[in-house]
Amino acid sequence: MLTITTYIEQKNLDSFYFTKENFQDYFISLNDTLSTQVVNRRLKKHKGHRLEGVVIIQTNDTVMTDFMDWDDIDLMWIGILQMMLEYKKTGVGKHFMAINNHEWTIKKVITNPENLILFRVKRNPLIFEGTNLYKIHKETKNVINEKEFFSEILQAANEFICFREKLFKIGSIGKLKELMSEIQFDDHEERK
Repeated sequence: MLTITTYIEQKNLDSFYFTKENFQDYFISLNDTLSTQVVNRRLKKHKGHRLEGVVIIQTNDTVMTDFMDWDDIDLMWIGILQMMLEYKKTGVGKHFMAINNHEWTIKKVITNPENLILFRVKRNPLIFEGTNLYKIHKETKNVINEKEFFSEILQAANEFICFREKLFKIGSIGKLKELMSEIQFDDHEERK
């Protein structure tokens, strides 16, 4: 089973030091009842130009993306959807995250009865400078069912877009909607 959850900053991430225990001090889930209020406050503070967060992608046995993968959340979602479009056209999709420069890759694995995806996150070693965490966290990868991956990504992206539309406005919503429309059009064409 695949789960995808978007979290948004609720505290300045410049001071965020990744531990499994303290993420709730820094991030709030879109599903939290206070998320709209908290996020609007953050957006107003940054004059609508910066909103950081993370998309957590995990299966039953592997956490593929984690809170250490935080970045500009609008650009992260745009990158994920662009990566999906690239994958649909070529069988491989790749995206470098804006702030932390992590590389996310999806690659088609042809199998029967259903195709699978190799999902890989390769992290920038510079963010671990001065720690011994890089060896543990330098790369995460897992094989996922292609249909389930696309379905869950599109559902989570749609939830993010709906959430984002309720907030202090910024131009990235139009780009997100355009990408969603293109992906869904391509899906419709493939099913014919």
